[in-house]
Amino acid sequence: MPTLYVVEQGAEIGCAGDRLVVRRGEEQIIALPIAKIDDLVIFGNVGLTTPAVKRLLDEGIEVTFLTIYGRYHGRLVGAATPHAALRRTQYRRADDNAWALDLARQFVEGKLRNQRALLQRFARNRTSVPDGVLAAAEALAWPIGRVARATTIGSLLGIEGSGTARYFEGFRALLGPEWRFDRRDRRPPPDPVNALLSFGYTLLSHKAVGAVQAAGLDPYQGFLHQVDYRRPSLALDMIEEFRPLLVDSLVLRICADGRILPTDFSLTNDGPGVLLSDDARRRFVSAFEERMRTEATHPDGADGRPGKVTYLRCMELQARCLVRALQRNAQYVAFAAR
Repeated sequence: MPTLYVVEQGAEIGCAGDRLVVRRGEEQIIALPIAKIDDLVIFGNVGLTTPAVKRLLDEGIEVTFLTIYGRYHGRLVGAATPHAALRRTQYRRADDNAWALDLARQFVEGKLRNQRALLQRFARNRTSVPDGVLAAAEALAWPIGRVARATTIGSLLGIEGSGTARYFEGFRALLGPEWRFDRRDRRPPPDPVNALLSFGYTLLSHKAVGAVQAAGLDPYQGFLHQVDYRRPSLALDMIEEFRPLLVDSLVLRICADGRILPTDFSLTNDGPGVLLSDDARRRFVSAFEERMRTEATHPDGADGRPGKVTYLRCMELQARCLVRALQRNAQYVAFAAR
């Protein structure tokens, strides 16, 4: 069942029988059977009627609210899942500094390895490799080797930060000069590529929240990302290994093939950042969902044996791998690009 994204500013979401209806004034934008909606993502100034709220809660359909810039704002969820024993185990593991650090190392190493794999893959697929791409890939060997020697979360984050900075030097070389991407800069994103990356990571975090909740875990109790009010720290942990595979690779492709253009962005009214147009946002969301449906080989993909499944399913399987690690006091293994 699909995610329904509503980006039309000034629209209102209501119910009509067994259908969810999106209107703007007298115009009906879309009407979908509620049974065919998995979850709902709302951007910016979009209304939600009380009957629609009640129906969504009754059907167990979660609603995620994002700002017009694509930043996370909040979630509407129903009753808590009946997984008290699992969550108590999760909290105990989080309080065990050595265990939490070991798990955090797996998230960071998985991310760095997949970053290196992305640079190597894009270099192989080009007849002329831009300067700096392979050098950045080779440079990632050092932080990858340092991960196991990190003794605190702080030092681990330092290793991750230095490795990611080197990675984005290679990433920048894969983009055309018209994109004017100098470095990763998040708040506010000063250029189109940073805006696309931030938007993509927000969408990916939304998927991760759903995956960890479906597995019975508390998305707010993280291990690498520490607990903070309203921040889904565990979901942010879980997306680390998937960022290069699902968002970074997508941004490189859509910037190269013309699905998104520099002219799709405008300066914001309240700061130095840039904003994606509504039409381009719809195109990006469509490309993101297409990427989530792409298949990859997972060790547990075919009834516990290696097999091809969608990337969305890979995230769900990784959440269940984490559950097993928590319950069995075993090591979690990050998903690796193949």
